[in-house]
Amino acid sequence: MKTGERISVVIPAHDGLPDLIDAVQAVLSQTRLPHEIIVVDDASSDGSGEAVERRFGNSVRVLRGSFGSAGAARNAGWRAAEGEWIAFLDADDLWFADKLAVAIERLQACPHADWFFSDGAFRTLDGQLHASWFGLYADVVEPYCGSPVAQLFEVNFVLTSSTVVRRVALERENGFDETLTHAEDLDLWVRLSRRGLATASRRALVRYQHREGGLTRQTEKRLEGGARLFDRLAADAELSPELRRLALRRASLYHYKLALAALRQGRRAEARAGFAKAWLFPERVKPVLLGLAAASLPTSWFAGLRRQGAARAVATPLAALRRVRLEGVTEAPAAAGAARKGGQA
Repeated sequence: MKTGERISVVIPAHDGLPDLIDAVQAVLSQTRLPHEIIVVDDASSDGSGEAVERRFGNSVRVLRGSFGSAGAARNAGWRAAEGEWIAFLDADDLWFADKLAVAIERLQACPHADWFFSDGAFRTLDGQLHASWFGLYADVVEPYCGSPVAQLFEVNFVLTSSTVVRRVALERENGFDETLTHAEDLDLWVRLSRRGLATASRRALVRYQHREGGLTRQTEKRLEGGARLFDRLAADAELSPELRRLALRRASLYHYKLALAALRQGRRAEARAGFAKAWLFPERVKPVLLGLAAASLPTSWFAGLRRQGAARAVATPLAALRRVRLEGVTEAPAAAGAARKGGQA
């Protein structure tokens, strides 16, 4: 990144008040101000766009429309932006004051990188604040400049609100996949990493807020998005056999969790179909067989087991919490062939 290159900030919002105001203020409080801030008001009914205009005037551009998903709203925002770099911030997240300054520093140190991400603090639904997202999922050794494809197949350690992406890379990849209502962020990070380099900071530069909405069907939609993404990757002939196997493992786990959710809700046909897709690895055979057996019982027997919490009997841990390590510096852009061989820096 050259010092003079412009950064546009894109904030998608659907009924984002009051958090949206705090998010915009956090951008305007940066030690390194962006070129512009675009709030994408996605058919809000709470006056989000109007509130931003009243509070911040010409400091913020509001783009209105009915986009239907966060990915589609982000796409509309970066396509309307003027900057060579796009920084994404969700309406209910916050940046710390040096977020953009650190991103610029890292991108200048890794001039071939297409994108940047960082650690973040996060607040759970019960209100507890934790200091590090990476602390759960990733060990990042600085300086880092590489292609984290294989690591992303293990776990999604990237907070969308921490990212800054080269505009031409977004154009090359056509941005977020709008056919995915969930996992569209991970899909983009994988595609960017297959074609180019990323750089990162292990400093917590954002505060991520776990969203409300942990109801069963909303949780299942997230699982469905993950299953769809990794089913697609497992079938991608351009990926190495190792990466396709990793994708198959992730898809299998998503199908297992979907089957378990269906079993808990008494949707036995869905549960059987999900379990049938989930027993592709030895450590998964026993819980999957138990799930299939429970979902195949006569209706009266199954109703009795449901009352006794039968789903808990098959909800055994399948693997320890995934942690990955990112280290190394790649001096030149990663070739597509190198990415297909595993994406290691």
